[in-house]
Amino acid sequence: MNIKIGLVGISVCCLSLNLVAQESDKTPPPILVQVDEAREEAITALTWVPGTVMSQTDSDVASEVDGRITWMANVGDSVAAGEVLAKIDDTRLQITLSQNQSNIARWHAQVTLFEKRLARYENLEASRNTSRGELETVVADLENARQELEQATLAKNLTEYHIRQSSVKAPFTALVVDRIQAPGEYTSIGQTLIRVVNPNNIEVQVKAPLSVLPFIESGMQVNVLSKTHRVMESVRAIVPVGNENSRMMEMRIALKPGDFPIGSAVRVAVPSSEEHGGVTIPRDALVLRKSGTYIYQLNQDNEAQQVKVETGVGMGSRIEVFGEVDPTQLVVIRGAERLKQGQKVRHEWEGDSLTARN
Repeated sequence: MNIKIGLVGISVCCLSLNLVAQESDKTPPPILVQVDEAREEAITALTWVPGTVMSQTDSDVASEVDGRITWMANVGDSVAAGEVLAKIDDTRLQITLSQNQSNIARWHAQVTLFEKRLARYENLEASRNTSRGELETVVADLENARQELEQATLAKNLTEYHIRQSSVKAPFTALVVDRIQAPGEYTSIGQTLIRVVNPNNIEVQVKAPLSVLPFIESGMQVNVLSKTHRVMESVRAIVPVGNENSRMMEMRIALKPGDFPIGSAVRVAVPSSEEHGGVTIPRDALVLRKSGTYIYQLNQDNEAQQVKVETGVGMGSRIEVFGEVDPTQLVVIRGAERLKQGQKVRHEWEGDSLTARN
């Protein structure tokens, strides 16, 4: 009988051990999450304002001479500074140049003649064989001839200048945007021929509220954002003048060539408060519940610790938080809605962020 009781006791013990083992096997595995870091950093409120990308040099190029257009650069052509954008027929100017050269030769001959006559009259005057009045007349004739020669030379120089200007050249490295006129048309002095922009010298034109003026300065870095691209560039100029209707002022943000196409619509983050220190986290780390707003941070044992927070200033994809947040611990940004206090998680680094893997 005692032997049977002992066997039953051993069986019960084995059964208990099996149940404990089974319960142990039911412990859930660590949940896979994506995490990022909390940061202590300088914080300032940002106001996003619209802007337009433009070239600092956008010109309507005109001709300094009139005539028929014989050639023009095509839309889309890139023309280096000093290269030809358009050509004007210079036949009439070449004829004028020939006339100028003829006038120069004629007045040069007149000057030579009057110089010889003056030398002869000076000899006669020295021997008292001519009157003083006749000598003075020759001197005046020589001076008039010299002035006419000078005028003829200036006219020739002006014609040569117009001939050079009949080839309209790019004043800077230019991208042809539009042809206002076309080859074969007659253009007048000052009439716009072609529109060009400098694609290597671009900036953002921004209209910002005057209220941000105390918090901005030339040279400071700001975020410039489009639907597909974000860059950090510096404020080139501030025009602290508004009007009574909009209360808006103008800012110019320098860009690098290739940052954005000219004409693009962008948004610029302008500081609108004093800078202060604080802790920021990714916005995706916030868990919104009826009882409040929470985040989950990981301790040294990779256990999720729930921390109640209040939010402050938003800074793009990050936001300031107040609470018992440890800036040295990681925060969960994906998978937090499934977590419980003290739950084990697993993760690994991937690039500059921590990304969960299956």
